[in-house]
Formats: sequence, structure tokens, C-alpha cells
Amino acid sequence: MDYNAPPELVAAAVKAGENKARLSVKNLLMRGFYSGTILGIGITLAVTTMVQTQIPVLGAIIFPWAFCSIVIFGMELVTGNFALMTTAMLARRTNLTRSVRNWLWVYLGNFLGCAFAAFLISFSLSNGGTLAEPNAVAEKLMAIAIAKSVAVREMGAPGFMLFIVRGILCNLLVCVAVLLGIASKSVPGKILGCWFPIATFVALGLEHIVVNMYFLNVGVMLGAPISAIDIVFWDYLPVTIGNLIGGGLFVGCLFYMTHNQQIPLRPAGLDNVREERSPVVR
Repeated sequence: MDYNAPPELVAAAVKAGENKARLSVKNLLMRGFYSGTILGIGITLAVTTMVQTQIPVLGAIIFPWAFCSIVIFGMELVTGNFALMTTAMLARRTNLTRSVRNWLWVYLGNFLGCAFAAFLISFSLSNGGTLAEPNAVAEKLMAIAIAKSVAVREMGAPGFMLFIVRGILCNLLVCVAVLLGIASKSVPGKILGCWFPIATFVALGLEHIVVNMYFLNVGVMLGAPISAIDIVFWDYLPVTIGNLIGGGLFVGCLFYMTHNQQIPLRPAGLDNVREERSPVVR
């Protein structure tokens, strides 16, 4: 069958987390870089569609192609890894140190990819810096960036909590999409499974840390008046906390605790978990 039953699905998620714990820093950065770059391009397409059609939901429907490519190509996205590494930790296939290592390097790779995409897109939208005024798409990108940072600061503590809650809801949907991608054994099944949860979080206006990395990078590059504190404290921090809770607790822990019957626990000690190393060419 073109389907992994729930216990098989969770076993596959544990195996994926175990494999991710072995990845070299080079591969974590390279795969994370791809994910940040492709999400940035996908976001720009979604915003362009919204601006041109004045129908926001069309942008949400179009955006998931970028996420699907990450799943199909086996790239690294920190939000999905929040769930997968959690399942592997619960099964004792990795430990907290290796999980945090994975999250930090992938987080950095995602950020670098978003910054790269933001530079290219801002250069393109400004005609290489020759436009005196930003076009409609650039204005929309800047407005979204301000709404995700400056506006949160102006709300104060309620805004901080709001972004944590939106981050929880968002990554619950994103990690469900990741597991639906694992549940299917075919490319069409993976695409269909991933598409709707991702379109849902975009349509609902929820907060995804990697998506926000792109919005804030491109907003600043286009000239939006956003400070480093607005970005790091009022966006990255609450959204990352929310995404970790939504993916790690409400997907990783929940699925593992109810479908872990077929997964043997590894004895204490992870000496046999070795980091992947690139072959040496002689």
C-alpha cells in the first residue's frame, strides 16, 4: 500500500530523527540553506499573487510547492525537526545535546538561505536599486515585516504572547504536513499530504520562524524601519518558542506517546550514534 500506518509512521519519524542526529555540520547548513532560500522565493510568489489578484487565499494555495520540495528532496527545516528530533529523543535514538546541535545549525542554515533570497528578491524588486519608490509587491513585503516586528513591540506583552500562540498553531500544522509527507510512499501522495496543512497556516496568518526570517530580512533590505531588537526579541524569540512547543510537544510527543508500540527503546548511552562524515578523496 502507498501508506504507512500510524505505528509505522512514528517509527519512520524516529528513524528520520536518528539520521538527522548523524548529519555533519556541512550538510545541516547546506540543506538548511536550500530550505530558507526556496521558502523565501515561495513567499514572494504568494505575496505577488495576493497583490495582483487581491485574493489573499490564492497566495496561501500557491505557497506550499516550496515546502513540498523540502520534504521530497530531504532538506532540513528547523520547524519540522522540532518534531522529528523529539520523537527520536523519546525513543532514546538520540539525546538532547545532539538535538539542540541539529536545531541550532539548521536554524542558522535556514537564516542564511532566507537572507540570500531576501538579497536577490530585494535587488530584483528595486530594479537593482534604481527605483525611487518601491513597487506594490515591495510595499506589501515591508508592511508584513513591520506587522511582524514593530507592531508586536507596540502591543507589548500581549503581542509577545500572541506570537507564541500563533507559533504553536503554525508548527502544529507544519509538523502534521511533515508526517503526512512521511505517511505516503509516493511523490503525488507526499505533495497532496503536505499541501493543505501548509496552505492552512498561511491562510490563517500564523507565525513560522523561517518564513518570518525571510519577511524581516527582505523588509529591512527594502527599507522598512525595523530595529534589531524588533526582529530578535519581538519576533524571532516568541515565534521560535511557539514553534518548538507546537512541533515538539503537540506533534512529536503526542504521536510518539500514542503510537510507539513497535519502537524498541535503545539502552542508555548513545556511543554507537556517529556523526556522518564526508568521504575523503585520496
